[in-house]
Order: sequence, then C-alpha cells, then structure tokens
Amino acid sequence: MGVATASAQSAPLLQTAIEAIGRATSNSEVLTLNLTNLLILVALKIAIIAFGMISGGGLGASGRSANDPAMDQVDMTGGLCFLMYTAGQTEKMDCIARAACESPVSAGKFVKAAKLWHKMHSIIDVLPYSEKYSHITNMLEEASNADDCSVYQW
Repeated sequence: MGVATASAQSAPLLQTAIEAIGRATSNSEVLTLNLTNLLILVALKIAIIAFGMISGGGLGASGRSANDPAMDQVDMTGGLCFLMYTAGQTEKMDCIARAACESPVSAGKFVKAAKLWHKMHSIIDVLPYSEKYSHITNMLEEASNADDCSVYQW
C-alpha cells in the first residue's frame, strides 16, 4: 500500500469533491455555490490566521501544511462536507465530525474562531450568526476530543 493510497483512505477528498459537484449539478442547473457558507468558512479561516498572528505566531511561523500535507486533505474534505451540510445534506454531519477528529488542532482553531464570531455577533448585531452553527461548534468540540475516529464515517 503506497503513501497516496493511505492518505486517500484517511481523507476521501476527491470522492467528496465529486459528490459535491455531482449533487450540485444533478438538477441540470448550473453549478451553484452557497456563497454565504463559503464566506463564513473564509471569514473563520481569516480569524484563525489573525488570531495566530496576534497570539505570537507572527509572519515567520510556518503553517501546519508545510509539515503534514495529509492534514490539508482532511481540512478540505471537512470543508466540503460543511458546505454540503449547510446546503441541506444533514448526513454530512458525520463527515464533519470525522474531519474534526482526524485534525483536532485545526478543529480547535475553528471552534475558537466560531465562538469569537458568536461573541462578536452578540456585541455587534450587524454580524450574521445562525444558531444552527452552535450545534456544529458543539459537535466539533466533541469530535476533536474523541479517542476513536472510526466511529465517524466519511
């Protein structure tokens, strides 16, 4: 079994991406992307980077992806599952949990960013926040602390 095969089994990025595109185009419509959910993911990622820079990471700090490219596949698979979940495919919650379990450091950063976003929403009512994201945040915390990731399915 090669390295590529092992990483493909741990995070089925290609399968998830094909499924997302297939479901988006199955209604014979042009591929539509839920921009609100995409913007939320981008905003959370920016918040994570800003938090890292403020807390002493600095510009010279190397990212996790420089050390372990397989974790990038886990994050991307989890992100695609998140987009599909927020588009109405509730069965993708398990996939999000698996990504959080496989990458607890990254999940912890997303949880911190989500809690910060919720706190900013409660202070400044202009920022949108749906309570359905609280459920996802709680699930991310639980999954990132799980001992066995095999209980969650991709």
